[in-house]
Amino acid sequence: MRDSNKKDHSKIITFVLRSIPIFNLFVILFLFANCIGTGQVVEKKPDQHIKPIVIPPQYLKPIIGRVEWVEFPNWKLKLRARIDTGALSCSINAINIERVVENGETYILFDTFVNEKPVRLKSKFVKEAKVTSTSGVSEKRIMISELMKIGKYKEETMINLNDRNNLNYPILVGRNFLRGKFLVDVSLSHQLGD
Repeated sequence: MRDSNKKDHSKIITFVLRSIPIFNLFVILFLFANCIGTGQVVEKKPDQHIKPIVIPPQYLKPIIGRVEWVEFPNWKLKLRARIDTGALSCSINAINIERVVENGETYILFDTFVNEKPVRLKSKFVKEAKVTSTSGVSEKRIMISELMKIGKYKEETMINLNDRNNLNYPILVGRNFLRGKFLVDVSLSHQLGD
């Protein structure tokens, strides 16, 4: 019986080995025929399940550039400002700083420059705060609170006083004003008006 089993197995193996290439050819031809199709154009229907992405209004923010115009309505002043997302707070060019007390309130008088001419400004004193510059130097600066406006956005904002005469822009707008209002693209400037 063992000999007959061996012969049967050898016949099966021989048959399978001879048949495999034919079977493979059959599978390839079948797949190829189905890929070619019948030559009819089948119109693709849009997927009914895909919904458009809707961005909630609170995430639609105006894009501003690295330089924008800033208005100070109380001072009737409009100055070019550098937008700096790395700075925590806003800063304005200020020299000849004086503290004065009027009716029990402390005010700050200081000069800034508009078209290279000094302009005397007055604002309510808030506090002195330690501020670290981009160069890593920490110093105490006077903080005032003033109404600031960029485009249609205006807000009472803390601003530190600093001698910025050697810098290109008299105003630095930091995160305390920018946060939640704008997206900043540093390749642009003056996006919200001249």
